[in-house]
Amino acid sequence: MFKKFINGLVFGAGFTISFIVLWFLATFFIQPLLSESLLEHLNNHHVEITQEQSTSLQSKSTTTTKKSPLSFHELSIDEQIQQSSAIAVARYEPTGSGQVDAIITEFLKKDPTTTVYYNVGDKFPAASYTPKEDTNYGDGVVIFFTGSPASMRVSMSFSGDRILGLGDLPLELLRKKSE
Repeated sequence: MFKKFINGLVFGAGFTISFIVLWFLATFFIQPLLSESLLEHLNNHHVEITQEQSTSLQSKSTTTTKKSPLSFHELSIDEQIQQSSAIAVARYEPTGSGQVDAIITEFLKKDPTTTVYYNVGDKFPAASYTPKEDTNYGDGVVIFFTGSPASMRVSMSFSGDRILGLGDLPLELLRKKSE
């Protein structure tokens, strides 16, 4: 009787080990192959549907679709100026603690109906930094705000009188365009 029990235990252990080995093989070798072929089939099916309907979709799209609005970063400089509710210039000033603060020195544009939570002389924390060796941060930043209350959309550093992020546009020309 004890011998039958041991035989059954060995058979069960062998069955369990075989099941685990097959499960391992199926999980790591067979399933990825099936998944890839299924995804390939679905992609091919999607392409066929797209090709069948493309002519009707193209004719509908020319009459019903509108151009999606460009993000602020994709606009030309003139459009960015037009859409900005405020444009500030902040110059970098070192502090005694090794930090460099961006201090707003002027507003090139400030819509009177817009609430701006910064004034000339205020620190602009988003552009302040701790200097790193071999890194040039420029002399300051030009900050474009939109909406009311004004929120920053983009800032670009400048060195001397040239704004690097605008193709070396002179700061004076931006000042004139912003009037």
